[in-house]
Amino acid sequence: MFNDLFGPSIHLLILDMFLDNPEQFLNLRSIARKVNKNPGSISRVMPMLVMNSFLEQIKVGKTMYVYRLNKGNEIIQLIMEFYEKLKKTEFIKKIKKNSESNKLK
Repeated sequence: MFNDLFGPSIHLLILDMFLDNPEQFLNLRSIARKVNKNPGSISRVMPMLVMNSFLEQIKVGKTMYVYRLNKGNEIIQLIMEFYEKLKKTEFIKKIKKNSESNKLK
């Protein structure tokens, strides 16, 4: 939704995906698949999202990490509230409808 509203950005695509799935743990490859981007592109932006505490990074193997939305972060809490309010507006419903119809083309 934010990506549709503010323009294309991998950061926004990732945040959008996690805002829609706030309880989900995902590795880089899964994130890349869900946002339809190259895993290399995703791996370049993840450190900033983790450094800003928007996402939590959890080590699950020798070299593997999973990520999830950091719901304890005050900014993320505000974004989540804003996100829920935006989803209820007619403007966002219209943007979403246009976005979905463009994907079908």
